[in-house]
Amino acid sequence: MFDPVPPDSNETLEEINKELLERARALPQLSGRVFILGEGVKGARLALVGESPGPPDAESGRPFMGPTGDLLERILQAIGLKRSDCYLTNVVKYISTGDELTNDILNFFTPYLQREITAVKPNIVVTLGNRPTKALLNSKKPISQMRGVWQDYRGIKLMPTFNPAYLLRDPTKKREVWEDMKMVRDALTASS
Repeated sequence: MFDPVPPDSNETLEEINKELLERARALPQLSGRVFILGEGVKGARLALVGESPGPPDAESGRPFMGPTGDLLERILQAIGLKRSDCYLTNVVKYISTGDELTNDILNFFTPYLQREITAVKPNIVVTLGNRPTKALLNSKKPISQMRGVWQDYRGIKLMPTFNPAYLLRDPTKKREVWEDMKMVRDALTASS
């Protein structure tokens, strides 16, 4: 089911981010935006991918801060991980409202996300919500149909699940995320 892992990337996260920022700042629709890049170390066993940073991220310059980040940290803690054990990023690297994320914007950022994941080399990727899942898997299915089922992303196991920001609006979905994350925990344990 899982293809071989793609060849090692010689790119560093710094090189990818530098190129992304140079190209993004040259686009009129992105000038003046606050960019929040991925956080974590190359070689993190787990990478988590959200849609885009939120307003609480601007103050610290870090992804997944505020109430969403607090909930994500509790989810990680429940499977025996800390935030610092993971690589955290978003498809789109600037603070936005979901409705302004056009296909052009997503098409601009998705190749950088793919390169970022190749450079990090995680064992498992967890996509948090529709847009990150669609960006990496090129699927039209909604997250409600894809969550909880292992997918293959270029030889890396990928688990789609709900975004913690969504769980804050609809806490009834926490049980489903817990089931998904138990599978992630078991897969990480099996790969150690």
